[in-house]
Amino acid sequence: MTPMPADAPATALSPYLSLREAVRPAIVTYTVLASEQERAGALAEEAGQLLEATRELLKAVGLVHLLSPQPGAEISGNDNGDRQARLLAAYADAGVQWARVVGHSIALADGLLAQARWHDVLRLADFLDSAGEAAVAASLRGRANDAITGEYYARINCIHDRMSREETAAAIDTLRSLPSEFPERKLEIALRLRPLGASVKTVTRLDRQSRNTIESAMSSLPDSADYYLAVLSDIFYNLAK
Repeated sequence: MTPMPADAPATALSPYLSLREAVRPAIVTYTVLASEQERAGALAEEAGQLLEATRELLKAVGLVHLLSPQPGAEISGNDNGDRQARLLAAYADAGVQWARVVGHSIALADGLLAQARWHDVLRLADFLDSAGEAAVAASLRGRANDAITGEYYARINCIHDRMSREETAAAIDTLRSLPSEFPERKLEIALRLRPLGASVKTVTRLDRQSRNTIESAMSSLPDSADYYLAVLSDIFYNLAK
C-alpha cells in the first residue's frame, strides 16, 4: 500500500481547472444567445461552440476531482498507477478544453466587436482576467477600449457651430458622457465648447447674463471645461423647453 502525503491537496488544480472561473465566459455567452434568438448568425454559432467547450471542460474538471485522492488516503500499488495515469489524462483533457474555451471566447469577442457590443467584450475580458488569462484579457480590453474611443471621436468630431436643437442636445450628452479615461478628455471638451456655445446661442433666446456666460464658456481653458459644459447644458435645457 502506498500512503499519500498527509498534506497533499485534495485537488491541486491549475487556474484553468477552477470550476467557478471556467463557467464565467458562459455568462456572457448566454447574454449573447438571448439577444440572438431571432436571428441565427455567426455570433450565435460561436456562442454555442463556447458553451459546448465549457461543458467538456467541466466534465474533465469533474473527473480530476473524482480521481484526486483525499489527503492521507492509501492506494494500492496497481490501483495507484492506474489512477495516476487517468488523473494525468484528465489534467491534459482539462488543459485542452480550457484552451478551447479561451479560443472560442476570443472568437466570440471578435463577433461582439463587429456588432459594437464593446461592453460585453469588456465583461468577457474581466472574466478571463480573473481566470488567470491576463494577456488575453488585456488584448480584448485594449481592442474594446480603442473601439469605444473611436466611436466617441466620431461623435464629438461632428460637433459644429450651426447645429440644430436636436444635434445640440446630442452633442451635450456626448460630451458629458465622455469616460474619465478618455484621452485628453478636458482638452477635447474645451475645444468643442466654442462651436457648442455658438449653436446654443442660435437655437435659444438668451438674456444678457446667459449670453455672457456662454461667451465665457466658449473661451474657457481645459481645467474649467467640465464646469462650463455643465453651465451650457443647464442654459440649453432650461431655455429649450
